Parts: sequence; C-alpha cells; structure tokens
Amino acid sequence: MTDQVILVVYDIKDNRLRFKVSNFLKKTGYVRVQKSVFVSPYNPAVLSDTEAGLRRITRENEGYDIQIYVFSQASYENRIVLSKGYYIEEEEEFLV
Repeated sequence: MTDQVILVVYDIKDNRLRFKVSNFLKKTGYVRVQKSVFVSPYNPAVLSDTEAGLRRITRENEGYDIQIYVFSQASYENRIVLSKGYYIEEEEEFLV
C-alpha cells in the first residue's frame, strides 16, 4: 500500500475535451470522487504517465485548467466531506 495519493482536478470548457480527459483518467486507474476530480494511489510511473497523457490530450486545445497534486494518504483520509443526497451521474459526461 502506498502512503501517498495523486489527485487530479480540472476545469474544462469544451465537452469533448472534458470527456477525453475523464476517460483517460478512468483508463489509467483513477477513481472519480467528484465530477471533475479523480484520485489514484501514488506511483511514480502513474504520475509520469498521467502528466504525459494529459499533455498529449490537451496539446492542441485551449480553455482548460488541469492541476495534479500529490499528497499523503493520511491527508486524503483526513479530508472533510460535506455531501448529502448527491451522486455523480456518469451519463452526464456524454453530453456534447
């Protein structure tokens, strides 16, 4: 078990680009925790592949902000989550 996690957060205007990014993250093993937030256990290769893949996907696009954070598993587990009656509808990703 790793003692760190990778958190990817993004704000992307274009629906098609947003869909490509979310699909890439899912295929890379990330788990969605909010509509534009994914988390994965830390692994240097995963971090490198994530950065390279996101750079490749966004290379010819504009209107996006993607941030990648690496921090301790303990910090992630100690986060405060305020949520009630909310769930992510996967089909919302397919809106074009």
